[in-house]
Amino acid sequence: MSRYRLRSTGALAALALLLTVAPAAGSASAAPVWTLRWSPSPASQSPSQAFEGLEDDRADSHPEATHIYTSGDAYRFDMHLQDRDGSDRQRNESKGMRTGTGSNLEILENQTWRISYQMYIPTSLDSTTGFSHIAQMKIPGSGAPLYTMSLPIQGGVQRLNVRYWDEAEDTHEVGAVNLTPIQGKWVETTFEFKASDSGYLRWTLKDGATTLIDKQLNGTDLWRDIDYLRPKWGIYRSINSSGLQNTYLLVRNLRAWQLTGDDGGGGNPGAASYEAESGTFAGTARTTSCTGCSGGTKVGWIGGGSGNHVTIGGVQASAAGTRQLTVHGLVSGTRSFFVSVNGGTPTEVSLTGTDWNTPVTRTISVQLNAGANSVRLLNSGANAPDLDRITVG
Repeated sequence: MSRYRLRSTGALAALALLLTVAPAAGSASAAPVWTLRWSPSPASQSPSQAFEGLEDDRADSHPEATHIYTSGDAYRFDMHLQDRDGSDRQRNESKGMRTGTGSNLEILENQTWRISYQMYIPTSLDSTTGFSHIAQMKIPGSGAPLYTMSLPIQGGVQRLNVRYWDEAEDTHEVGAVNLTPIQGKWVETTFEFKASDSGYLRWTLKDGATTLIDKQLNGTDLWRDIDYLRPKWGIYRSINSSGLQNTYLLVRNLRAWQLTGDDGGGGNPGAASYEAESGTFAGTARTTSCTGCSGGTKVGWIGGGSGNHVTIGGVQASAAGTRQLTVHGLVSGTRSFFVSVNGGTPTEVSLTGTDWNTPVTRTISVQLNAGANSVRLLNSGANAPDLDRITVG
């Protein structure tokens, strides 16, 4: 019997292909926003610093080898034929998300998350007749996963698939693609889900600008009333398959966003968000795409002259007074915005970041008038960071 409380699997909703509606850019709204919570860098964070824990040859079957390590801009997971994690299986995986401050991120009940990364599956990492997982969502100390990304052989064809596991440990396929066309190249994959008794699981896979699959399973129970959820990456496979090879898996550009402001799960429900692309641009300032930004778009080429700026109007306050304004910007290194509210004296806001797709934040106190206000971001003397959005609470 499953260790989880059992519930009828007949209550599962049917598989459906749906689109997620992003918060609209425009005027003020207290609508939820995607907040970047985790973005480890192999250049500065070892696997033990980036992940909550490592399961590297736990049976000590191959002690002279390190199986999980950094390789260039990626984390690498090696698997050799002699490696064991029990008599019938192999496992070299990382688990959980550890921040730069050393704390672990825990996915809790009713929270909504989006986890995205790029992976490289070599031709030596083939589909198998036994189980072969390269990503999972698990509960610490529990047996069955909540979802898996696996490499099965289906109808004689090598496949990559994602499956949801219900409380009775029955599996439900979210979607699948042929494996061979995506081996030997970098592809981008994203899991979006709500950790609730009746949530959803969405899986997307992209080969460059081409979306290979975008499928969503609704009515998923991704909360089992035990501890918290944590993702896993690496290779976990049965040895009961013919043709196994020494192999490896690479993952890079790991990012995890939490939908904040919707359920009290770490957000600020009272904060209003204003997207940069909804503002008015002057001079060289213009929009560009941004995978890590809340609306998928940012405004760049701000600063370097007094005429190159973005102004966000319609910033609402129910009464005059002091508010907390948070600037969400992107920069590699250190640059500054100067923030002017309603044409007043600008306040310098310095941001330090690692790349142009990972927002960083800085909060300042500002005085707002009752009703609509305008906020201008500029830098007359130097180039400014790029701008994702501002929030006011």
